[in-house]
Amino acid sequence: MSIAKDAKTLPVMLPAGKLVGREAELQSVYAQLKEGNTVLLHGPSGAGKTALAATLASAYVQQPGGVLWMNVHQPSLEELLVRVGRAYDIQEITNSDSPLGMIGAVENTIKSNKPLVVIDGTINPDIASRFIARCVDRIPAIVISQRAVEGAWALVGLDKLQIEQAAALFKREARITTDEHDIDVYGIVKQVDTLPFGVVVAARAMLASKATPADFIKTTQQIASSLGGHSPAVGLTASFRALNGALQGLLLMMGASFNGMASADLLSMVSGAPLHSVEQAMNLLTQLNLVERVGDRLFRLHQITYAFAQSTLKNANKLDGLQQKIRNSLVPFIQQHAQNFDVLAREMALFMAAAQWASDRGDRQLAADLASALDKDFVRERGYLYEQLQLRAMGSGSATPFPAYPQETTPPSLSQDDESGEDNDFPEDELLDDSDEYEVDEDALEVVEDDELSPEDMLMPDTTDLDHKSTSELRSILIQVKQAGDITGQINVLKAIGKQQVADGMENEAIATYTEVLNIYESLDDEEGTLETLDMLSALMVKTRNAQAAQMYASRGVKLAEDLGDDVTRLQLLITLGEAHEQLGETDQSKAAFSRALATARQTDDKQHEAIALYKLGYAQLDDGDPETAIETLEQALELFKAQGKRAYEGKVKGGLGSAHGELDRWAEAVSFHTSAVHLAREVGDKEEEAVQLSSLAYAAVQANQLGEAVLRYRQALHLAYEADDKENIVSTVVDLARLLLKSRKYLLIAEALIDDALTYEPNDKDLKQLKEHIENEKELAQQSGTKFAPMNGSAQRYAENAYRLLEA
Repeated sequence: MSIAKDAKTLPVMLPAGKLVGREAELQSVYAQLKEGNTVLLHGPSGAGKTALAATLASAYVQQPGGVLWMNVHQPSLEELLVRVGRAYDIQEITNSDSPLGMIGAVENTIKSNKPLVVIDGTINPDIASRFIARCVDRIPAIVISQRAVEGAWALVGLDKLQIEQAAALFKREARITTDEHDIDVYGIVKQVDTLPFGVVVAARAMLASKATPADFIKTTQQIASSLGGHSPAVGLTASFRALNGALQGLLLMMGASFNGMASADLLSMVSGAPLHSVEQAMNLLTQLNLVERVGDRLFRLHQITYAFAQSTLKNANKLDGLQQKIRNSLVPFIQQHAQNFDVLAREMALFMAAAQWASDRGDRQLAADLASALDKDFVRERGYLYEQLQLRAMGSGSATPFPAYPQETTPPSLSQDDESGEDNDFPEDELLDDSDEYEVDEDALEVVEDDELSPEDMLMPDTTDLDHKSTSELRSILIQVKQAGDITGQINVLKAIGKQQVADGMENEAIATYTEVLNIYESLDDEEGTLETLDMLSALMVKTRNAQAAQMYASRGVKLAEDLGDDVTRLQLLITLGEAHEQLGETDQSKAAFSRALATARQTDDKQHEAIALYKLGYAQLDDGDPETAIETLEQALELFKAQGKRAYEGKVKGGLGSAHGELDRWAEAVSFHTSAVHLAREVGDKEEEAVQLSSLAYAAVQANQLGEAVLRYRQALHLAYEADDKENIVSTVVDLARLLLKSRKYLLIAEALIDDALTYEPNDKDLKQLKEHIENEKELAQQSGTKFAPMNGSAQRYAENAYRLLEA
């Protein structure tokens, strides 16, 4: 699956012509998509939901984002995430053994590319809702369903066509250009219940048989009578009866597949017919609307046709034998096409469905054989690690290949399968003129045994020296150690992956990795390993501002560290616990945690942690409105950091002292401390801290009535915001600087230029719009009083940059 940028590459058949009778629904869905909303397109099977979605998709392929179309069959949330990764060829996602940890990456991928997302098939409504809410928010999307379910989407329903509309569609498909047969046409479309699927199949069948509407209605009346009423199956039965034995056999073979899909390559192998003959036959069935082409040499049955074919095989006692034959052909098929990755990729959905079918019947061997047969290069290059792990889990009888994420109990699906073979009873004598007209070979193919492992395959990788391995190498090693049941190896590799993720700034992914490490340690009752991982996880949770989870992990870790007598880790966890309380606005608990950390550091004569605890405690006291005590605490921290030569921390403490003196209206001292903090931040190359201290220095200068100094510092802070492309800081700094400039009408043009530039980043910002309006009013007054404006030389960014150069002089 890839992103469709051309209508021909959509994995769905486009309607042969303009949709009939769906103009209002088409407009309704399009209006929602234009607003970036999701639509749940619902209606009975055969109502044309996929056709309507395909029509819209054929227009969206011309947009830069293209179309992400996913044909699904009861997918998990992990499967959807991995499929997005495959569509965009992002190996970080496809090669992740913890897909839920990649939600952020998937969300960013979809939001940056902005495709139209279409989910067509059976899917649990809870999974669909979670995927849409988490990954597709404000992106146009369509979810196709038989049932109307309230959720994170707008509901648009399709029903049967009006009889006039159905008749118009039938005449177009049957190439009838006159009105002389209208009475018979009306009768035929009534018998297929005026559903578009039945109308098109019946029209194509009549056209292929070269019958007149007067003759064809007699056939459909007979079939409708035997089926007990009007139904799309009436046209389907008429079409099937007209096929020769070979075409019937191929259609029924599709019905025996485990998901209603198969490639021409697999059908050729199972049937024994030449590939070119199968392709010609499938093209003919496609023209009759009995199968749908959904890719290069890949076909599927409409759900009504799938139910029809399965019922036909059951009535003929052929279903089990044919399904067993397909089952036994899959491993040889993989072996035959081992180096043709395109062929294997086309069939992966069928492999998964077959493994699930076999597993549901107590046959785990098929899943295990499929997992072994799939080439590791194919799995890695095409991004099928998730599916391979699923196959291994089914083969071993495990509930899930991802133990950190248990299976959920979920409500019924947004199903396209309500009309399954078990819910439809198509009478055998009305489906087949002669059951001997087609042949289904019941002789099962022998299962090809896997080759024994070579000595090279049996060698376990070294998991003690992983520092210089790439992420892809580590994931390959992880698969091997998991397969071998090497728990120590799994821990070592997962830690190495987590370490790389932290270094690369992928904190959310690292959380998923270390969560898996924690689960393993807990299963082994390894308290030291558990403590080490709790320390890492709590720190990552604080960094990602997941404060409640950080508090939970840190509290648990503090207790465990006390039990184990590990003072160093206990110190670190107490500081993390204080930071978590701080993020939650729980100042008293934050101070208590930092105070406990400080006491422990002094008891153990740990000067480094003592300094950090003092620094954290001083800021907590400042947040609690106690600047006097904060100054005493921060001065102690400053003395320790100076002795340790930690210039970065020295600068941050001086920034805190500047803020504390500012709280006490000691603005001269505040300016002095913030100035020193700016120079220390520049010395250690911390641009983010430098920007914070420049803004604080500008504010302190305003309060000290040093307005020229304040303007200079705001301009310097603005330059750093532009450099970092930090929209929020650009807007807030421009607001502060503009308000300061507006103290004199002389600087109106400069303030206006700054405001105009900031509005390009945030056009709807309330403060910017109010300042813009104020400037317009002030300009009129200034012109009336003859004020001479200071010129704005260059752009807003150049204005900021010129001031920053003074720091570098």
